[in-house]
Amino acid sequence: MVTPSDVLEFRKPAENFLCTLSANCYGIDFLQFQINDYETKKIIFEVGKDIPPVNMEMDIDFGNMEDSFRKIKYTFSEDVLRLPLIGTSLVFKVGDKPLEDFRMIERHYFRNKLVKSYDFTFGFCIPGSTNTWDTVYSLPPLEDDLISEMVASPYETTSDSFYFVGDTLVMHNKASYRYKIEDLAQAKRSYETDYEAKNSRLGASGGGAKGTAGESKAGGDEESKGVADSKMGDSDDEGPWSKNADYD
Repeated sequence: MVTPSDVLEFRKPAENFLCTLSANCYGIDFLQFQINDYETKKIIFEVGKDIPPVNMEMDIDFGNMEDSFRKIKYTFSEDVLRLPLIGTSLVFKVGDKPLEDFRMIERHYFRNKLVKSYDFTFGFCIPGSTNTWDTVYSLPPLEDDLISEMVASPYETTSDSFYFVGDTLVMHNKASYRYKIEDLAQAKRSYETDYEAKNSRLGASGGGAKGTAGESKAGGDEESKGVADSKMGDSDDEGPWSKNADYD
């Protein structure tokens, strides 16, 4: 059985999915997901049951359709690599069983090298509840030459997301990322154009950053707050993560 301690020791992406879809015996269903610039609250990406995604596609494997539902390809602006803080909001519902110690561990890699690890704890979810899980990602500073290499290497930046109830792995998703170069001559970034209407409403309402970095918040039928632990990869250096210092 794969435990949280096991995945926290991983130094490269898992070659296969470490649990089956049927492991989600709690009926956890993701309803809506949003990524934003934490400081400005501008939406970078959004998808939901009634919100068609922009810049997202399934990684289809016709030989194994079950796994295809758990592999996503994202296209983001290169600006995402330069933001110090990114916020996410996940709306999910729970089946007829309570969730004890619901936890997500995310491992991010570039060319199979661990870049960043995140550990978010939601806590308890009551049966039949719909909950909102807000998290803040503190991103490591990246040197310009490394950013250029990541932009020039589509889908070589990857992540594994592991969801646990207690010590039991119930969900495992994979993602890969492509970063597109922004035209500096344009007044707006690509994601500002993609979500212009919603971002304009946010600006009009004066939506600013709230909360603290490294914290996950849980809401729904029962309000609770989790603690997030984020760690760099193999290096404890707090300076810019560079190809020379941490990748080679």
